[in-house]
Amino acid sequence: MKDGESRTYTIPLRKEWLKVPKWRRSKRAATTLRNFLAKHTKAKEIRLGKWANELLWEKGSKNPPAKITITVKKEKDIATAELAVLPAKAKRLAKEEKKRAEERKKKEAEKKKKEEEKKKEEKEHKDKKAKEKEDIEKAKKKKKAKVTKQQEMAMQKR
Repeated sequence: MKDGESRTYTIPLRKEWLKVPKWRRSKRAATTLRNFLAKHTKAKEIRLGKWANELLWEKGSKNPPAKITITVKKEKDIATAELAVLPAKAKRLAKEEKKRAEERKKKEAEKKKKEEEKKKEEKEHKDKKAKEKEDIEKAKKKKKAKVTKQQEMAMQKR
């Protein structure tokens, strides 16, 4: 199998898992699946997808499926196996995850917007304070002009 190639296999598992005790059958099914993929893809590393593994262990360790249909993708020396047809649960969970991601993006955008508004308000406040200080300084220099009550209060706060 070449790099970047994708194939679909139906792998018989029953013949192998019947050779071991009942309590070890699902483990043998997983091992058989890995051995089959190693042989047919000639990859150094085999990775089983979440849903393929879920299907193997779905009915417990004593009752694995007799056969499994998977799609294998090979990239470099890594072969990744996933079910050919994903169950409805997988599709539903993917939709929910997508929805959650969109909600997170919206919340982050709102948060950034609030932060920008807050920074803008702080800057305006600082500018206003600086202007008041300048006015007070000018009033002190002139000494002729009267100091307003607001300016006096600002001077006392210092």
